[in-house]
Amino acid sequence: MPTCGTSDAANLLDEAHLRLALSGERPAFALPGDRPRYAPDRPADVRHVDIAVTLDFDTKSLRATVTTDFTTLFEQVAEVTFDASELQIERVTMSGADTPLTYWSEGEKLHVRLDRPYHYGEAFGVRVAYTATPRIGLEFVSPSAGNPDLPTQVWTQGETEYHHFWFPCHDFPNERATTALSATVPAAFFALSNGTLEGVRENADGTKTYAWRMDVAYPAYLVTLVAGAFVELPDTWRDVPVNYYVPAGREEDGRRMMGKTPAMIDLYSQRFGVDYPFPKYAQIIAEMFTGAMENASATTHTYRLLADRRASLDYTPEPVVAHELVHQWHGDLLAVRDWSQTWLKEGFATFFETVWTQHDRGEDEYQVEVRDNLRAYLDADKRGRRPIVYNVYRKNGNELFDRHVYQKASCVLNLLRHVLGEEPFWRGIQLYTRRNAGREVITADLERAMEEASGRSLARFFEQWYYKAGHPDFKVTYAWDDERKLAKLTVTQTQPTDDRTPLFVTPVDLGFLVPDGDDATPDDPNVKLTLQTIRVTVEEANQTFYVPLPRRPFSVRFDQGGWLVKTLDFERPSELSRVQLRHDPDVLGRIEAAEALGKLGDARSVDALAAALTAEPFWAVRAAIADALAAQKSARALDALLAALEASYQALPTRREADGAFALPDLSAATTNELRARRAIVAALGAFRAPERAALAARAAAALTPIVRDGDPSYYVSAAAATALGKTRVPGAYDTLLARVDTPSWNEAIRTGVFAGLGELGDPRAVDVLAEWTRYQSKPMDARAAAAGGLRALAATKRVDQGEARTSAVESLIAALDDPWVLVNFQALGALAAWEDARAIPAIERLAAHSLDQRVVRVARETALAIQRAGGPNEEARTLRADLDELRAENRTLRERLDALDARLDTKRES
Repeated sequence: MPTCGTSDAANLLDEAHLRLALSGERPAFALPGDRPRYAPDRPADVRHVDIAVTLDFDTKSLRATVTTDFTTLFEQVAEVTFDASELQIERVTMSGADTPLTYWSEGEKLHVRLDRPYHYGEAFGVRVAYTATPRIGLEFVSPSAGNPDLPTQVWTQGETEYHHFWFPCHDFPNERATTALSATVPAAFFALSNGTLEGVRENADGTKTYAWRMDVAYPAYLVTLVAGAFVELPDTWRDVPVNYYVPAGREEDGRRMMGKTPAMIDLYSQRFGVDYPFPKYAQIIAEMFTGAMENASATTHTYRLLADRRASLDYTPEPVVAHELVHQWHGDLLAVRDWSQTWLKEGFATFFETVWTQHDRGEDEYQVEVRDNLRAYLDADKRGRRPIVYNVYRKNGNELFDRHVYQKASCVLNLLRHVLGEEPFWRGIQLYTRRNAGREVITADLERAMEEASGRSLARFFEQWYYKAGHPDFKVTYAWDDERKLAKLTVTQTQPTDDRTPLFVTPVDLGFLVPDGDDATPDDPNVKLTLQTIRVTVEEANQTFYVPLPRRPFSVRFDQGGWLVKTLDFERPSELSRVQLRHDPDVLGRIEAAEALGKLGDARSVDALAAALTAEPFWAVRAAIADALAAQKSARALDALLAALEASYQALPTRREADGAFALPDLSAATTNELRARRAIVAALGAFRAPERAALAARAAAALTPIVRDGDPSYYVSAAAATALGKTRVPGAYDTLLARVDTPSWNEAIRTGVFAGLGELGDPRAVDVLAEWTRYQSKPMDARAAAAGGLRALAATKRVDQGEARTSAVESLIAALDDPWVLVNFQALGALAAWEDARAIPAIERLAAHSLDQRVVRVARETALAIQRAGGPNEEARTLRADLDELRAENRTLRERLDALDARLDTKRES
């Protein structure tokens, strides 16, 4: 089996990554050792896979037989290779035969020598019998000391390439097959898999065997098996069964979470021009599962999405439910050829989350969701820039599932919608979906369909947005020429351009709120304004646009509607932003105005923000206003925040039942709107910190303390109050927070805020409390993760730099790297990066070397580099820098020798 060698070019690439990491510059996404990866060959086409598995919950192992049917694609095939790892192979035969075949394992491959050579078009089958105790791919869940109420379950998670740890397969998305799966489980359990349930057999040994069959082909990573005790909640879309499986007692929560699925199926069937493609759609809640997984016809959801009624006041899992449903078309029916094309499923699903939001909850919520996606991408871009279409990674592509392929790709699809217009865009989506159903797709397939549906040439659009990296950074200035009635906007693209990041060419809408009469004044709250929108094309590094208008505009926007993937620095007078905050019909425009006024910070700007905080109807704008006021850290700003908080409790009072529990308000859009605004106001109070602003901090803490002590109907308001109280650092905050440490809640939402508040205090006493809560086998798993997050907040304060407290914090986080709950691992890695302590590097490197979860491996590698980059008490970083300096010196010596050689050659030529 060939292995990859190391080239001089690769060594130089690794040296460049190291140099970037140690210099503090924006790094490339690829880490040292990452390489371009491509789809593997398919010597034979996998047509059907039959899996018969018996699960042993006591030993957390399985016994299985897998039969794979092939049709030869190469001219001749005498051997087949399966992806297979840590399987104890017992016997391999041809399908329907008893004669053993020769087989051997190399790394994560199982090689089988066939009974004879097979030629193009010939069919054959191979049966593999084996046992396994999987460490990944198939997970057994059982009660633990920290979580004694955990149910016994098993679930699979194949994405990206993890199924070969429990069954032999072609573990890459460029192959698809039909399946049959029979699972033998305890009689009290239900087992869910892909396709149609063909039967349930009761066995003499007290077990049951569930037999499922899927006659629509799909990639191996989308095979699913979930088994445990569940309650079925039946539903339908047309004649298609749509069922939800939840723990007993959570039926109401399950219907609230997933009950809109039939309406979603209806919307997406219309939008894609292809009806839901599978014989059923099931959704099931799994314990110790992270995220959600769109297995063909059967999605697995994490338990963390199943919100109770109190959480549902201001939280909804509907975007995730919509996201996974979209994958039944884009990801399952249309599979990606390789992981570099991941955005064609994840970007699509994220974009179509917003499409559902727009359909179900309106334009304002849709725009805010798009904005949140943009902000998430911009944050990720600071940590590592790469194109959306990208194939450089370490092992199995899992690390490519990031904010570039989810959030940025969704924003670019949203931009394409704007560029093409509604009708051409949806024609293109439908053409692409219909044409490529049952195929593996690449980005060019979408580009061609969109061009054919719209008549537009899209080569440049796809080149700069999908194949290049980054985004435009715009700096805009505005002036008004009253004599000629011209608005002048000067637009500069300030992003550094190189082979990765281009100078962008893009249409942009300029928006002007123009008064209807010459006598109008900007500060008149009843002024009549007309929105005039002009589309221009930005195509140069510096451009000036002149726009004729009937009279001076009272507000000016660059990118009306917020369609562009961009950053924006727009210099304009306070007057324009004040009008925009009051009158822009676009919610993103009002948010932009609040941010602009917060940066200005003059008295009139702060007054405008204070007035708008209670007058503005939409929560996301109020949140932006609260943030802008918090940035002022002034008495006037604090007065406005406290008045708005009081008004919020008057609008939605807190009431309690006779037993002391909260009397929860109705689940409604109005309730959600108010509680989300309240959460932002409460969080903003944490900006007033002692001792710098001791008097203001005391006033803020006086408002926060009753919320922390007594709670709020919203888990998230309670949590935000705890974190904000810690940020104030007032005397007594530690004791107030410590009293709430033992407050359980859904998903540990309240304890998460309390632990963050303890960290924000910067008090060394918090270390022992937080370290204790990270301990495996003594605390609940989500509380352990929250406690590690608190230690991360504590590190960020830089107030516990030396001594026993620091050592205790770092040692507890190192221990948390061995926690079996992956969310604890992630939080611990983030915290260790914040502590910047080189003592953690060996443990982090061991985790990166031995973890099978490539998500963990990626974060561990980034964390080790971050600590090395930080320097400080870090001998390894100094060693790396010394090695780098030595390498540079050697390179200089080599260049000098080459220069001398060139000079001698030149002299010889002249002679």
